[in-house]
Formats: sequence, C-alpha cells, structure tokens
Amino acid sequence: MPRRPKGEGSVRYRKDLRAYEIRITVAGVRKSLYLKGPKTRENDKRADLLRRKLALAYGLTPLEGSPPPLLDWLEAHTEALRTEGRRHNTLYHYTRYIALVQEHLGNPTLDRITPETLEAFFRHLAGRGYSRSVITHVRNFLHGAYERAVRYGRTTHNPVDLAQLPKLPSRETGREITEEELARILEVARGHRLFPAFYLLAALGLRRGEVLGLTWPDVDLEKGEIHIRQALVPNLLTGKVVLGPTKTSGSNRTLPLPQEAVELLRQHREHLREDGLYHPHGLVFPSLNSTPIRPENLRRVWLDILKKAGVPRARLHDLRGTFITRIIRQTGNPKLAAALAGHKSLQTALQHYARVSQEDLKATLRSLKLLPKPEGKE
Repeated sequence: MPRRPKGEGSVRYRKDLRAYEIRITVAGVRKSLYLKGPKTRENDKRADLLRRKLALAYGLTPLEGSPPPLLDWLEAHTEALRTEGRRHNTLYHYTRYIALVQEHLGNPTLDRITPETLEAFFRHLAGRGYSRSVITHVRNFLHGAYERAVRYGRTTHNPVDLAQLPKLPSRETGREITEEELARILEVARGHRLFPAFYLLAALGLRRGEVLGLTWPDVDLEKGEIHIRQALVPNLLTGKVVLGPTKTSGSNRTLPLPQEAVELLRQHREHLREDGLYHPHGLVFPSLNSTPIRPENLRRVWLDILKKAGVPRARLHDLRGTFITRIIRQTGNPKLAAALAGHKSLQTALQHYARVSQEDLKATLRSLKLLPKPEGKE
C-alpha cells in the first residue's frame, strides 16, 4: 500500500467486509467510505486514490502552488458527496456532468474558469439540445463544487455565481386530466390486474415509485391507512430496479385510505393469494413472476389504457398533478395539498403542479362585483 502523508486519512482492508475502509477526519468528525473487492495490488492503488480524492475535497491536502485542476476537483467533490450520503442515481448524473465538462472545458486549474467561460459552456449544451433542466443541474453541480473549493481554500471565488444561463424554453409540465377523462380511464383500467395501483395514483397523488414500492407491512387495512416510506426506482448504474428511500425527506408520510380503496386492496390481496403471488412481507404490486414491476412497464400499461379509453396522451405523472390541483381548488389550502402529496416545499407544489383551468378563471371573474348595488335593491 502506498505511503500516506500524516493527517490525510487512512486505508485498511477489512477481511470481515471484504472491502477497503477509507477513513478521514474532518473537523474532528470521522468519515468512512468503503470500496468492495478482494485485496490486490490494483485495489490497493484504487483505495489510496479514493483516499487522496477525499483528502483533497475536505482540505486535508496542503495546497502547493496553483489550485487543483478542474476535473480532479470535480471528481473529489463527487466522492465527498458519496460519503455524505448522496444517492446512487444522483452520483451517476454527476459523472455525466463531469464528462460534459471535460469535453468542452478540458482540465484547467480552478482559477482559470471565468463566468464567460461557463456561459459559453452553457450555450454549447443548449446548442446540442440539452434541456433547461439538465443545464440547470449542471450549473448547480458546478456551483456546489466551487462552494466547496472556496470553503476549503482551494480557490478564492465562485465564478458560477456570476454566470447566467441562456434563455431556454421551459419543459412541458404535463396537463390536468379532466374528470370525464379520469372516469373513462378508470373504467378501462378496472379490467386490469393493476387497477388498484392506478386507483391509488389518482386518488392519493402518489408517485409511480411509491406505488410500486408499497409492501404489505405498509398497508393497514384495519385502520384504513398506508405508510409511504420507500420507493421502487431504477438504479442507473446497474439498470436494475431497487427499493430505496423516497424522493425527499418530506415524502415519508401516512395517508388515510378511502373506504373504496380499502375494499379494492382487500380484493387485490385475495387475487394475489389465488395466483400464488401474495407474501405477507412482499410487494403489493408484484409482476406475474413475483418480481418488482419496472416503472417503464407500468407506463406501457398506462399508455395502452389511454388508447382504449380514447383519452389524449398524458403522462402517468399527470395523475399526481391533477390530484394536487384539485385538492387546492376544492379546499383553497395548498399546504394541505403539499402535505398529502409529500412535498416538503409548498412552493414546489404550487410551481410545478397546481394549474388554472378556464373554469377556474370564469368562476373567479363571475364572483367579482365592482359596482355598488342600485339604491332600493337588495
């Protein structure tokens, strides 16, 4: 194992875990990251490279001369985020962003990047057809990396603060599904084994991954409630679907079930028993092979239902947006809608989901009375 400078972390091989444990201490707090694999000379080098990246990211490596190269810093920043619990799919996207940076900006030192350089980079991405969302995520990633660099004395300023994004069209946010359309959709879906899943998506505004990640311990039919505490999501590194945490810390919630939902789930459980697919600790909505249902397969069923129902194309996620919009419209309480939908931020619920229909506009304008009533008239 390569010799390690004092204070820049340590590496040891854990036979019990069959993994390398990389340790560093930042402000008196020890952080550990594990690299799985057998003990080999090649893996010794990989583990020590990871230690060096973490030491760089947390300011443990003495700064000699100019600031570190951009790509070295972005990789170190990403590894630091891994130790801080950033999710696998998020880290996968960060590696894509680093590849885009390398392709266009190369590998200058941190202090050579200017706001003008970054704006040219963002225009380049727009010219290649990348969406506003992706370019914004790239900018946010770079901003976070430079914030860390300033915090740990690797550079003196954050050029991303002054870099502006080009004007880009906003992405399509979907549409509200009308009550008549929803009735037709549910009528067609009633004949499908996954009808209860579509019902929960529409009636509770659940995310697709939350429905597919439901297990029977999450469902209390006696109390008439379900607990949302995990989600089924594709792992972009492996291509497999895995049960993981919900989208945000505010997404975990307990929701009351309408009585018709309780009855649907009871019937669904009996059908699973008849087909040999029920397990008391298993998924509520398994595939016919008792495996998790991939999100894209549920989407395929949804599109087929829309076609049979004669409903114009809509995203499966539009069921969620429709739910949030109608809760706000019926109650006038956006905070309630955000809580039911598992949004920690009220602004997110309003900005991305709540929609205004022509009927909303007509009802509001009809209620306006600007002129005083004529005398003698009640």
